[in-house]
Amino acid sequence: MKTVILWICALLFSAGAQAQEKGFVIRGEIPGMADGVRVALLAAENLSHATLAETVAKDGYFELKGKVEKPTLCTLITNNLSAHSEKEEIRWTYTPVFVDNVVMTVETPCYDSIPFDAPISSSFRIIGGEIQADFNAYNLLPTMPGKDKRWEFILSHPHSAVSAYLGNQLMRQGYNLTVQEVKRLRQAIDSVPADPQRFALFQKNCEYALQTARNHPLVDLELNDLSGNVCQLVDVVPKGKIVLVDFWATWCGPCMAAIPHIKQLAERYPDNFVVVGVSCDKNLEAWKAAIEKEGARWEQYVLTEQGNKDFLEKYQLNGVPYFLLLDKRGRVIANPKHVGEIEEKVEQLCG
Repeated sequence: MKTVILWICALLFSAGAQAQEKGFVIRGEIPGMADGVRVALLAAENLSHATLAETVAKDGYFELKGKVEKPTLCTLITNNLSAHSEKEEIRWTYTPVFVDNVVMTVETPCYDSIPFDAPISSSFRIIGGEIQADFNAYNLLPTMPGKDKRWEFILSHPHSAVSAYLGNQLMRQGYNLTVQEVKRLRQAIDSVPADPQRFALFQKNCEYALQTARNHPLVDLELNDLSGNVCQLVDVVPKGKIVLVDFWATWCGPCMAAIPHIKQLAERYPDNFVVVGVSCDKNLEAWKAAIEKEGARWEQYVLTEQGNKDFLEKYQLNGVPYFLLLDKRGRVIANPKHVGEIEEKVEQLCG
C-alpha cells in the first residue's frame, strides 16, 4: 500500500513539474534553409518587441523554445545575412504568429516559399494549438470591398482569443465606433476561456469605447495653457462652431507637416471653423518655439502628466497625430486619419 501511495505521489509531482515547465516549441524542417540562417521570435503586442527566443538553422532544421504568460501575437523572423553566398540575395521574412505554450510547426516545401510578411499562403503555414488555428482561419477569410472581415470572424468565433484581439483592435483610436457597434462587440465576445487576461482587457476597453463613441462629447483631459495654468479640455473647446482638436507634438513629423494645411483651413473659414491644439510635448520651450515658428496662432495647450496618461488610456491610442472634428454642440462627429480627410470634411461642413 505504501508503495502505491509513493508511486501516485511521484506521478503527481512529475505532472506538476511538467505543467510548470510547459512552454512553446516552434520547429521547422525546411528544404533549402541554409546552415546559419538566423531565426528569432519577437513579441509584437508591445512597443518593446522583446526577443522571446532565437536560434540558428542547421541542416534545414530549427527549433525555438520559450514560454509566454498568455497567448501572444508574435513575429517569427528569419534572415540569411550570415548564410548567403555572393550569388544569393539577402532575404528577410516576418511572419505574424499567435504563440501559445504548445508545440507549433512551420510547414512549407522550401525556404523560398516563406512569404515576406504574410501569416499564411497556399504553400506556407504554421500549425499547432487552437489559437493559431483560429488565427489561420481569420487570415484565410477573403477581404470584401466595404466590409471589415474582423467583424465576420468575431461573430463566427465568439469565444476565441483571436476575436478578443480583433475586438481590442477595433476599439483602438477613440471615436471610431458607434455605441451600437461597441455594444455589439461586447455582446458577441462574452467569454474567452483560453485567454482570460485578454478578455479582461477587452471588457475594460469596451467601457472606454462607450465613453469615446462617435457622436459623444469629448472625454475630458487635464491641460496647461501657454502660461502654465491648469485647465480642462471640455472647458476650452468652444461651442457654436465646427472645431478641430489637433493632438500633436514637435517631435512628430506628420504632426508638423499637417500644421500649414490646418492653418490654411482656419484662414479659409474664420467665421464657423476653429482649431484647438493639444500638444504631448514634455519640452515646453520647444513646444512654444514651434508654435511661434509655424504661426500656429490658434488656441494651444499641452497635456499635463495625468492628461497624457488619460489621453493614451481612455482614448485607446498609441500616440499622435490624432485629430477629432466636433459639431457645433461639442459632439465628436469624425476621427480623420490624415490632412486630406480633414480638409474634405471641413469643406463639407463649412463650405
